[in-house]
Amino acid sequence: MAKIVNFPRESNGIETNLYDYTGRLGELYSIGEENLKEVFLNMDIALKYVHNHGYCVKSFSPLEIQILNNSPKQIKFNTLLEMPSDYALSERLKNEDIFHSACLQIGIYTNSLRYLKEDFLKENFEEFAKNLPQEDVPYYRGVIQRGAGVYYSDYILEKKKKDLETLEREIDSSEGKNSSKQLVKNNGNFFKEESISNDKINDNIYKQINGLKDTAFINYLAIPTIIIITGITIGIVALFLSLF
Repeated sequence: MAKIVNFPRESNGIETNLYDYTGRLGELYSIGEENLKEVFLNMDIALKYVHNHGYCVKSFSPLEIQILNNSPKQIKFNTLLEMPSDYALSERLKNEDIFHSACLQIGIYTNSLRYLKEDFLKENFEEFAKNLPQEDVPYYRGVIQRGAGVYYSDYILEKKKKDLETLEREIDSSEGKNSSKQLVKNNGNFFKEESISNDKINDNIYKQINGLKDTAFINYLAIPTIIIITGITIGIVALFLSLF
């Protein structure tokens, strides 16, 4: 039987759940699209962190996802399940989490979460897409209609890299080349450091699942495993983006 890790709900008055933070179901989200995208980005980063530590999410109910200290960077899934050792099954569970996370995001964007059905969403995605951030439609289409197991944060990072490369090519053919290229470089570094990496925060939030695995075994395999996974991830995301 899979191990369950329950995180106590915070109750000091600073924390809230995703249900309340986004304006409650039945109301159009009230925190603004850019703020909502930030929440979803960090929710995805937390999801990836949980997966990398051998767990998946039991429930994507907005009542079971907390925003701590009123910060969109501090996302806590209240209940986790330990993934099985079988690689194929664990990958399927990861993809299911990515799919359910995308459904949750679409439901909040379109104010349809209360009655949203997966099959209906797949069949009528283009109608939902009209009310999604247009730059993210290819991502949601790939996950919902094609079953792409791509993290939103990986998609955003790869898209940002491509945008910066395009901008750099444009700058190469214009004046002010050196200073502008430095600006592009700085923007790329800022994005990577500030928006994609959130390990310190997640180390603290999910400290209950840290150290549950064999530390010596992890240390022995960590570097080659990270290199292999990173290479595969980059290849998948690049292929995913090339389809659009």
